[in-house]
Amino acid sequence: MSRPTDIRTAAIRAASPTDAAAIADVHCRAWRETCRGILPDVMVDGLTAEEALASWSQRLDPDSGVSVFGAEVEGAIVGFISVKSSDEPTADFDGMIDTLYIVQAGQGLGLGRALTATGAAALAENGCKEMGVVVHADNPALGFYQAIGGRTVIERTRLHRGQMCPEVLLSWPLPLTLPNK
Repeated sequence: MSRPTDIRTAAIRAASPTDAAAIADVHCRAWRETCRGILPDVMVDGLTAEEALASWSQRLDPDSGVSVFGAEVEGAIVGFISVKSSDEPTADFDGMIDTLYIVQAGQGLGLGRALTATGAAALAENGCKEMGVVVHADNPALGFYQAIGGRTVIERTRLHRGQMCPEVLLSWPLPLTLPNK
């Protein structure tokens, strides 16, 4: 896929179980592109294609409680968001962004904003009043979440994939109103 130049060429749609392989691929690629240099290589390389496919096959099951939306450009999924009821015991938000990944070729085009708005709308439709996200403190996505109005509610360190990771929890009231660019 060549780098798209216009978000109008992207389609945001609900993902289905048949998208598991494409979403697993985007997850692995974006994880490596984004996390290399932030997390130890052993942690970055620890996410295997098989693990990702198994995980997304479960999450895309209609009974999983997870809503997944993909961003498609030229027929290929280049990013996705998954949202669900919050399982975060230390925060007050009742809905959360579980994952938001966009491959580098699709970054900077507004897909993150579009996916976040779509995920937030799904949470609001399910009765959620506040949406949260947990992000590694050194992940460039932290700046994205802050730029779209996420407010820090907790900073902590947590064990993840065998490594202690500094995290920031952010939240937004729902329904979501994104600030102008």
